[in-house]
Amino acid sequence: MARTPAAAASADVHAVAAAVLAALAALTVLNALVRRALGALASIARWHRQAFVLRGAPMAPGYLPFIGHTVALFKAVGNYPCTWDLFARWATATAPKPVRVQIFTRHCVVIADPSTMKRVMSSNAKNYSKDTEFSYAPFLEILGTGLVTSGGETWRRMRGHISKALRVEILDEIIAIANRAVERLCVKLDDAKARGAAVDMEHEFRLLTLQVIGEAILSLQPEQSDELFPALYLPIMDECNARSLSPWRAWLPTPEWFAHKSRVRRLDAAIIGIVRARWRARRGRAAGAPAPDDILERVLAQVDVGEYGAETETQLCYEIKTFLLAGHETSAAMLTWTLHELSVGESGMMRKVRAEAKAVFGRLKPGVLPTRDSLASLEYTLAALKETLRLYSVVPVVTRVAEEDDDLGGVKVPAGTTVIMSLQGVHHRADVWADPLAYKPDRFVPRKDFDENEGFKFLPFIQGPRNCLGQYLAMLEARVVLGTLAARYEFHPKNAAENGKKHTKAIPIAPANGSHFFVK
Repeated sequence: MARTPAAAASADVHAVAAAVLAALAALTVLNALVRRALGALASIARWHRQAFVLRGAPMAPGYLPFIGHTVALFKAVGNYPCTWDLFARWATATAPKPVRVQIFTRHCVVIADPSTMKRVMSSNAKNYSKDTEFSYAPFLEILGTGLVTSGGETWRRMRGHISKALRVEILDEIIAIANRAVERLCVKLDDAKARGAAVDMEHEFRLLTLQVIGEAILSLQPEQSDELFPALYLPIMDECNARSLSPWRAWLPTPEWFAHKSRVRRLDAAIIGIVRARWRARRGRAAGAPAPDDILERVLAQVDVGEYGAETETQLCYEIKTFLLAGHETSAAMLTWTLHELSVGESGMMRKVRAEAKAVFGRLKPGVLPTRDSLASLEYTLAALKETLRLYSVVPVVTRVAEEDDDLGGVKVPAGTTVIMSLQGVHHRADVWADPLAYKPDRFVPRKDFDENEGFKFLPFIQGPRNCLGQYLAMLEARVVLGTLAARYEFHPKNAAENGKKHTKAIPIAPANGSHFFVK
């Protein structure tokens, strides 16, 4: 049947429309391809510019064409010297100039000089952003957009909320929380003492510090912390650490990959459930009714009703997990290494710690807590903890990315360069610290001619605007725990050499095989 003129016209219109749509689709694809090609060309141009500008920086040993120092660094994984040792060694050799390092195709410089640390951390901190694409990438499931990784308005808002929550009043509560936690540990130690059994103090310190941070943030009972964190959080951290030096683990669908995903989902669901229940309780609480006195409650008190929602819950989940990482891992490592050094070092060191501890804790009546003033008298104990942070540098490196060109130590560093700050390198420099590889708490005992915060030479908590908000809380907790244990027990290493082996793959730096002691 012949088509009517209207039908023919309609068919022609449809044909034209189809042709136009096909042409638009082709243009869209072509545009995407052109944009990708231009983006690739721009990336190549930036890479070559960085390489050209960095030609003035001394090159670290072990460079290979195209892949840089990747082979040298991966050979160090699981060995001594480990990756962090290499960074410290390379950067110290060229200081104050940064040393140039290439990891795969990424241009980096490593610094280990107080003057360049000051520029990156403080005087030109606005030029150096968090390195979320590289060094922090394996930990983003924990850190997300929390204080450690965030920037801009998100960082300023949450830092303001959390700094208010960590005002002086919370320090008194930390003393009580830490005291309850160490008393629970003493029950275990008394049992081990009676049986003559060795105790892995690294494991016990990890459980203790998780209990402390769990109660301080969320008012969790110890049984709740022990049920939630060891089963979920600790395995998540172990996998994140493994991925930082073996990045392919994040892509291979192994049984551990699926288990890790499940743990992250379950941990997030548990934390968000706590946050949500607390918010509902706040909304339904009568004026003047008692409320939990913890960090979460203080942060929620600053959240407007109109502001609260799924986004707020997710952000608070990241902040809580960040607190777990910062407030648990470093404190546990610091306590573990301090106990190790005091047990294998000169006997006079432990005697000084024990004498201070007995002067404070031995005079307390049952049920009475030490005050912040009395804990401040534990000067040698605090010095021992600080010396541990210097010698072991439990967080050995911190990374940033240069947003614009800058000058570090007389070397031009182009925009886009990853700046690896070797805290270990600064802490082990012989021209900054006399006899740097020896454990000498006396160097931190207060005196008029020494200021640890001067000159960016002591950096366990970073300096500048991004310094650690929880550092005073951590050092107060550590004095309560170490002082109580030193006053009551003698610790004898089961195998001092094994206790002293550093883990080569994990941050914070912890013992490779635990830290086992007999208790007397």
